Amino acid sequence: MIIGTRVLYPEEVEFRNAELLQISVYRGMDGNLDFMRRCALACRKTGVSYVIHPVKYPLLEEDTFEDLREMAEWADLALILHDEKTPDGERIEGKYETLFRDILEKLGSITSVSFENAVDTRDAEWFWNNFADSVTLDIGHIESSGLESPGFVKSLSESAIKKIQFVHMHRNNGLHGGITDHWPLKPGCRELRALEELIKIKPDVRVILELNEVDKIGESLDLLKEFRERLQQP
Repeated sequence: MIIGTRVLYPEEVEFRNAELLQISVYRGMDGNLDFMRRCALACRKTGVSYVIHPVKYPLLEEDTFEDLREMAEWADLALILHDEKTPDGERIEGKYETLFRDILEKLGSITSVSFENAVDTRDAEWFWNNFADSVTLDIGHIESSGLESPGFVKSLSESAIKKIQFVHMHRNNGLHGGITDHWPLKPGCRELRALEELIKIKPDVRVILELNEVDKIGESLDLLKEFRERLQQP
């Protein structure tokens, strides 16, 4: 189990002193691609492994591809994308599947692409079975979807478990900033219990902390490290 967190700005790279970093790129944010490039260069300089995570960059929207291609070219371990639906909110099938697979193949020829449950966690296994070679399991999103995360992890198929390479960790705890998740972790929270269930069967995952409260990142990273130490005890 490797522990990391997300960054947006290059000055965060050395400050976080993490085992792994996720460079998050928010669509519409001023200077987002420049920040991404500078973060990637800072990661390379310090020797820390990293992934790039575009947010609100659907493959089915034609004007996202050039940005996604550049992010793929800068990626280290993987490009983490969200699962998707058609414009009508349905599963990606028919003409949409053809377009989706074409774009995915182009990105996959550049770097590893990992898909996160973000749009529809309840239907995530179908999406992963059809489109994902690599999975990013977002445990906070399981809870914000109204599901119990430990039970969800236990119910995952063997094929889905095998694909999980990354885990997004944050806590679902009520509305703040327009969302109910991305809160700091707490000892004994369901999200940590779900992670423990996963580690029992897939101990080699890379865990990425995703918090909105930047000043609480250090505490939650320490909690994850204590969690890892406890699981490693004989």
